[in-house]
Amino acid sequence: MFVMIILGGICASFVYAVTSMENVSFIYRRSECDNCKHKLGWHELIPVLSYFFQKRKCLWCKQKIDISYPACEILMIVLYIVPLFFSLGLKDYTLYYLIVTLLLPMSLYDFRTLIIPNHMNLLFLITGLFLTNLYYVEPLWDIGAILILHLVYFLFSESIGYGDIKLFTVLTLVTPINFFIYAFFLTYIVGGLFVIILTLYREKMIPKIPLVPFISTAIILNFFLYEEIDQIYYGGFL
Repeated sequence: MFVMIILGGICASFVYAVTSMENVSFIYRRSECDNCKHKLGWHELIPVLSYFFQKRKCLWCKQKIDISYPACEILMIVLYIVPLFFSLGLKDYTLYYLIVTLLLPMSLYDFRTLIIPNHMNLLFLITGLFLTNLYYVEPLWDIGAILILHLVYFLFSESIGYGDIKLFTVLTLVTPINFFIYAFFLTYIVGGLFVIILTLYREKMIPKIPLVPFISTAIILNFFLYEEIDQIYYGGFL
């Protein structure tokens, strides 16, 4: 478990930085403060711990460090160790850890910026197809799903971004088709419940709500409840 905690923290820190990168210079330059651009030392890059040791501020410019950094690290550590205690319904651990590693940072970045970086969708597509060895690719089902997704975008383009459509498209190719269908509907169930709760406590609605956090939540729930959803709601016929 200790190894998974360390691995989760390191992967979260690195992938979130990759998600946030604006150009390829990130690949060969050292990590730096978002505000003053000071090059960070190793002791400033320890997942979770550095944030608290530095009292949530950069040691040099004293500006507050965005809470999304430790939030990503803590959440990924938790999601890395959960399968050690609870078995997955869809028993593809490689796919689970890939999705957690990539979608969690994308969720927090989407929450902050309402942007889904194209390079992350591309990275997800390439690594997903490689690690699953094209096992879940079903051409007819996938093409049908992709066409329906684009029809949804055409009809509701004011309510859903094309970045979300691209992410859903990747998911159709790297997950089983019935898993994708369950995740798609769960996304809007979870998102709908969030909006209902939000309207109870806010007088003004948020003009735009990021979808990737709900996609990620739906997929993680789907991983653990896959067999139950398959049997109870759809009878296992899809």
